[in-house]
Amino acid sequence: MLVRNIEYPTTLDKIEDLENDNIDVFVTLEDGFEYVTVVSTIKNMENFVKKEGFLESGTPLIIVDYLEDNLIRRAIEFHAQDNAYWLKMDRLYVWFETEQLNEKIKQNE
Repeated sequence: MLVRNIEYPTTLDKIEDLENDNIDVFVTLEDGFEYVTVVSTIKNMENFVKKEGFLESGTPLIIVDYLEDNLIRRAIEFHAQDNAYWLKMDRLYVWFETEQLNEKIKQNE
């Protein structure tokens, strides 16, 4: 799916360490689907792991080497392939309660 627009609520020039941080990204797809995702650097993810020894649920799913517009765009466009399956999954998981997920699993057994 084509990515129509990408915006940053915080501009990249305001980030002190582009290799160790994360940023919210507003994405609009060609079908009008809009959402916010978090793009994180590898070093930033290492900090999450060091804190608990593992990645906690809800951590960012789009991970880049450093925060740079072209790289972020390429990563988001890659995640938008196959009708934006992974971008939509990234958003969907926060909408469902455990009971709804259990019911869906039962339907597919």
